[in-house]
Amino acid sequence: MARAGVGYVPQVDDVFAPLTVRENLEMGGYLLASRQVSGRIEHVLTVFPRLGTMINRAAGKLSGGERKMLAMGRVLMLEPSVFLLDEPTANLAPAIAGALLDEHVRLLAERGAAVLIVEQRAKAVLAISDHTYVLGGGELRMAGTPAELSASPEFVDSFLGGRGRAVPSGDS
Repeated sequence: MARAGVGYVPQVDDVFAPLTVRENLEMGGYLLASRQVSGRIEHVLTVFPRLGTMINRAAGKLSGGERKMLAMGRVLMLEPSVFLLDEPTANLAPAIAGALLDEHVRLLAERGAAVLIVEQRAKAVLAISDHTYVLGGGELRMAGTPAELSASPEFVDSFLGGRGRAVPSGDS
């Protein structure tokens, strides 16, 4: 997957806990020539400057949000054209989850990569998405812009927990 330009950040076990932040980033550059690794680490630290303040800290000592940032940074080492983020906000406090989506995921997209997010927090992801696909049972169920889907009663009822527009009586 990595050679094909796909970067994957799993929901769990997303960092090597005994390794430092630097060592995790080095692991992310495993396909690079050794002379390229330090330059790529510097690049990742410009994208995620907070990682620079913890460069020698063991990844297992990081908070949940810091671990996700490191996991994304490790994947960024290879400059993938597509990021797959599996439940990036799982087990994060709401404020940290919002910041992760708003700041860090948006940064990845602004750098030119496509970002595919599998996420339970539908409202939060809609706020940062350009296009949304809803899968169910392995099949595409709905697709559209966040505005289009938010206007769909079926989508609102099924995925946002709200009440869609009522169908007038007599219509079936």
